Amino acid sequence: MKKIKAFTLLIAIFIATNIYAQPVALDPTFGENGMVVIPNTSEIQLVEFDNSGNIIAAGYTINEGKYYLTIVKTDSDGVIDLSFGNNGVVNGTEISKMLRLSLKITDANKIFIAESFYADPSQSNDYRTTYMRFNEDGSVDETFGDHGKIIIDYSNPPFRNFSLNTENNDFLLFGGIDMNSYDPCILKYNYDGELDKNFGENGIVYLTDHETFKITPMVIKTLSDQSIFIGGFDHMDSWGATELAFCKLTSNGNLATDFANNGLWKMRISIAGMEEFEYFADVMEKSNGELVLLGTIYSIRASNNPKPVFVCNFHSNGGINENFGTDGFYYYRFGILPERIRPSAQKILQNGSKYIAAFQHDKIISINHNGTLDTAFNNTGVFVCENYAFEDVKLQGTNKLILGGRSNGNFALVRLNIPYTSEVSIKQNNYLNDLPLIFPNPAKDYLYFNAEKQFEIMDLQGRVLLKSEKPLQSVNVSHLKAGVYFIRFEGDRVGKFVKE
Repeated sequence: MKKIKAFTLLIAIFIATNIYAQPVALDPTFGENGMVVIPNTSEIQLVEFDNSGNIIAAGYTINEGKYYLTIVKTDSDGVIDLSFGNNGVVNGTEISKMLRLSLKITDANKIFIAESFYADPSQSNDYRTTYMRFNEDGSVDETFGDHGKIIIDYSNPPFRNFSLNTENNDFLLFGGIDMNSYDPCILKYNYDGELDKNFGENGIVYLTDHETFKITPMVIKTLSDQSIFIGGFDHMDSWGATELAFCKLTSNGNLATDFANNGLWKMRISIAGMEEFEYFADVMEKSNGELVLLGTIYSIRASNNPKPVFVCNFHSNGGINENFGTDGFYYYRFGILPERIRPSAQKILQNGSKYIAAFQHDKIISINHNGTLDTAFNNTGVFVCENYAFEDVKLQGTNKLILGGRSNGNFALVRLNIPYTSEVSIKQNNYLNDLPLIFPNPAKDYLYFNAEKQFEIMDLQGRVLLKSEKPLQSVNVSHLKAGVYFIRFEGDRVGKFVKE
């Protein structure tokens, strides 16, 4: 009997080892051998999932020097929806050059786009933003604005947009520079294109006191308590060198003085000098309120020293978690860059108990929760894309990663199979039990199981929305939005259900 138990345990360990140390690879069940390429387009910039699990990709097409908003829709496995727009593609209005793009799927499954651009390249201060809304089939939503469009003309003050946030259903946040004073600032608009005059000073919050800090907003995030996190760089001391910086605002635009150092945190991690620039590019809020940030350092001139991408971890009160990495930072050095070529730090995602950092358009690394390289990921901790480059990454379920970008000058969607790491310990019988029965499916109010189970319910990006503290045989899902969800039971057995 002991030999049988030992043999069974070896089988479980073997299966678990292969699951958790599997190489990262293109998913052959997606598109054509893991990739979908849309001809006569240019580049995907953002990817989202609609409420039915379909993939919505937004970017642009360049034709004769003009930029055209382009939207593509596929099902969850990369099959192009030919009923969407013109054979799966929507081509929007012509602009001179796109600066920033934001993509949001509304509760009604409509596609909302906020697009910042140069109105006239010959006029350095002529920046504008257009709101657009499309129906599920790609047609213009004529009930929105003026035939589906609202144009915001930044004139007082003239404003250049660096970052956009559309997470909240009631307002949008724009981060950038007042082109009169060159002071960094945040603007708050509603979805009708109106400036919220109750935010800050007549809708604007300036991110400087002109004495001790001047924070340029490269990333904005609305936190779970409705406060506003702003990350980027500080250049109060000198324009020639920057240092990492972030701040936190209350919902009405005041500094959250109970966070970090009176609402602010800044620190230089590179050698001070005219050639060194450092900034935060993305932030993720964990369920316990901790913040995980991705950033980079670059030199304005060629350098013989490799410049790192870094990930750092802060407590919910804004204090750095010194138990993460080295004094709160994990550094990944990626090589020497030629003169004036800036590295690209892009996305940080949570993958179970670990983090995925995606950067430089072609590199994906996995980081353990304590800030060390996860060498079990692809057997090295690093995956490098070949024949395609990405601008956006999203988790799809628990073990798939969607990349949106370009391949040979066209839209490219790619799906990778990746290992999912749970904080739940591996048990001997994890992989010997069948998936519990889930019913009804689709579900409207309650979801039932054929036995009492502990579980987590996740959205299409792997974010945990519901979690049981003890075994249950049913769960109320009436408050969830209509759409597709995953449910993970003990032993990492994952099922899928539809909420009506």
